[in-house]
Amino acid sequence: MVHPRLICWIAGLIVLVTGCMQLLPVACSLAMGDGMEGAFLKSGAAALAAGLALAAAGRSARRQEPRHRESIAVVGVSWFLVSLFGGLPYLFSGVLDAWGAFFESFSGFSSTGATNIADLSLVPPSILFWRVFTQYLGGMGIIVLMVAVLPFLGVGGQIMMKNELSGVSGEKLKPRVAQTAKILWMVYLAYTLALFVLYLAGGAGAFDSLCLSFSTISTGGFANWNDSVAHFRGWYMPAVTLVFMALGSVSFALHYQLFTGRPRALLLNPEVLFFASAVVLVSALAMSSLLSSGYYRSPGEAAFAAVFHSVSVASTTGHCIRNWGDWPALAQGAVFGLALVGGCTGSTSGGLKCVRWLILFKTLHRVLRRYIHPRSVITVRLAGKPVSEEVLEGVWMFFLLYFLAAAAATLVLLGLGLDILTAASASLSSLGNVGPALGSLGPDTTYAWIPGPAKGILSLLMLLGRLELYSLLVLFVPEFWRR
Repeated sequence: MVHPRLICWIAGLIVLVTGCMQLLPVACSLAMGDGMEGAFLKSGAAALAAGLALAAAGRSARRQEPRHRESIAVVGVSWFLVSLFGGLPYLFSGVLDAWGAFFESFSGFSSTGATNIADLSLVPPSILFWRVFTQYLGGMGIIVLMVAVLPFLGVGGQIMMKNELSGVSGEKLKPRVAQTAKILWMVYLAYTLALFVLYLAGGAGAFDSLCLSFSTISTGGFANWNDSVAHFRGWYMPAVTLVFMALGSVSFALHYQLFTGRPRALLLNPEVLFFASAVVLVSALAMSSLLSSGYYRSPGEAAFAAVFHSVSVASTTGHCIRNWGDWPALAQGAVFGLALVGGCTGSTSGGLKCVRWLILFKTLHRVLRRYIHPRSVITVRLAGKPVSEEVLEGVWMFFLLYFLAAAAATLVLLGLGLDILTAASASLSSLGNVGPALGSLGPDTTYAWIPGPAKGILSLLMLLGRLELYSLLVLFVPEFWRR
């Protein structure tokens, strides 16, 4: 049986941490003199009060270790509460209304990057900082951070990380789960520092460099300017962004192995090779379409634009250097198709994940071979290891649930007045944590104009996609809460 008090205790601690995190933009507001410190103090106080109330309600269970069901429930409940309280600064500052505030927060923490702020040039700096900071926290994962600083979670922490981190399975780098969580955050911080220095070298100011570093390594895609990375002239800033979007698409556990002298683990990883192959194929297709249509005359410019946006969408970052929504239909469709592929297991990217596509294709290949050899026993293998039937079934069900959720959301959005292309692409983009969509929600358009209820639907899709469906959907199964 699930113990609600234990869920309240851990979720309360996580909400308390969220409230404390809002002290950082208070410092930013005071330093920048934008007058927004009051909004953050009020929202931080609300989060702290809620966190204390939850923790107090579950205090009697604080010495218990969370089991399987409590761990799953903590992930879903905590992410919803954190995203909810994370929207208060937008609301208290007057930057956005209630629908817009919570949309922006869900988009930030899920590292989706879809914005409903019409003009970023009018937004106070501390609010811009909070936007990218939510992406930074959500990119690696709030639960991973909590496991790193709260080692008493034990086995429950490992289950929480498995349900928060993306992909079919998580990799355990150290015997203790807290050590693994600390390593992942150390790698994350190391890349952030490197990217910050590179942006500074490119001529960006310290504040802009920090904000862009947060949004790029988290593959979130928020920027401080309406024109995204195109704000910078020349090739240097887009090239640096391109490299780190690609790095953010790869498992941070593999990055750690690279740093510790095991480069083959990353370079020969089948999921990484699949991701690279998909990007190369789509980039070549998009480049061919752009040149043949006369959209670009220079092959070099066409190639860079094709590669940049292919990596941006495949990594589910969403940064732009051109409005690829104006590209020929073939180039548009090919690039947006990468939103369904996504990045690698254990990365900060969204989407269906390359490992699931690999398993799907290998399973289809097994089906065809069985037609040829009906009595043969064929095992699906990945990286030389057999894949269990349970995992195969889980992958097929994930694909089914993923597209059912997108289809259901599309129907609701159609009822709210969106056209079919906009509704379908927005649903897939939100569920894949990509950001830009097609139609009336292209790369150069914000979500500011869509109705409030539509923002609510897309916000839930973002959370559903970030938690990979099961961790959230299982909370609505009555049996989950019974013995």
